[in-house]
Amino acid sequence: MFFPMGIPAQASEAKSADINATIGQLTDGHGRAMPLPAISDHLTGISLEETTLYTPQGGNKALRAAWKNRLQNVGDCQMSDPFCTVGLTHGLSLLAELFVDEDTDVLLPDPGWGNYDHIFSTKMNARVHKYPVFENGRFAQDAIKTVLGQVQRKGVLVLNFPGNPTGYTPTPDELEPWLKAIHDTEKPIVVICDDAYAGFVYEQGLIPRSPFYELASAPTDRVLTVKVDGATKELCFFGGRVGFVTFGASGETADALDAKIKGMARANVSTAPAVSQALVLSALRNPNLQAQQAERLEESIARYARLKTALAKTTLPVVPFNSGFFALIRVEGDPEPLRQRLLRRGVGVVALPKYSSIRVAFSSTSLTDIDRLVDTIADEIGEGA
Repeated sequence: MFFPMGIPAQASEAKSADINATIGQLTDGHGRAMPLPAISDHLTGISLEETTLYTPQGGNKALRAAWKNRLQNVGDCQMSDPFCTVGLTHGLSLLAELFVDEDTDVLLPDPGWGNYDHIFSTKMNARVHKYPVFENGRFAQDAIKTVLGQVQRKGVLVLNFPGNPTGYTPTPDELEPWLKAIHDTEKPIVVICDDAYAGFVYEQGLIPRSPFYELASAPTDRVLTVKVDGATKELCFFGGRVGFVTFGASGETADALDAKIKGMARANVSTAPAVSQALVLSALRNPNLQAQQAERLEESIARYARLKTALAKTTLPVVPFNSGFFALIRVEGDPEPLRQRLLRRGVGVVALPKYSSIRVAFSSTSLTDIDRLVDTIADEIGEGA
């Protein structure tokens, strides 16, 4: 894969020309936007050029720089310029297309997000191996060492903290064996850190940041670390579909990877929407952003604490959770009949049959409804027993 010297590349080179007759978008002839008022009348406070014209391949350059600065404020390690994607799923899909084929062992968390299977197995036909997040109710500290032993020639490992659907983040001591196993791997692997829920951590003593920072600094040429994150959860911009892919690389390596992922994106969606990128950039420049995020975090902490308290009053078998948006409750047998019974009582949850569990999203449950949510689940499980 490569980024072709096609229209976007040639248009970029001609951006400063007196007459730019390259790209197929309607302007006033001097680079200024000419949107229909039916659209532009709804856009205030942000320039029409930022919101209604094509963005550069890879994303708004100022946004990429601002997101990189955001990551560097968390920790210092080698990293490429973040590549803007159409949501985090798009980022994961691009990485699958770049690094995965039928001769790749893909290592996925169990329990894990169902779309991982769709991306890496259904679409790419990789050899998928699942590693346990928990063993006997505790974090599975030997899981990565064991599953890395199944890599035949090359592998892709996905890490997800806080997890979906587990809602779990490990402590530094719990994660250390995982990091050591990755550092010591004898086979080349790409480690994808899915950091969709970055920042939503509710207990003291958990890892303070993504494993990306430690792994990107690892003194090994066998491990390439990639960070996938975005505005979806971190900025509560769920419909914006602004994600980022950042490689733990610098110099010529980072340039080569950027060209490859840029070429891959050019072959499917080309560029991410301009208006949502402009909104994220505006948010990152807003001096009140951190205070606003803190308010949302406090609300999430309150819901988490209420859920923990309510569950503690029951005998429901809850998988350990301490972060993110979710909690898993084990059930006996198929959880789908339970989900249907709950739905008839006005309570919606997600049934996960392969984990014999239901997933509860306290992120979308009001604080005042959490007690009723737990009581109804406990009542239905009791009735179904």
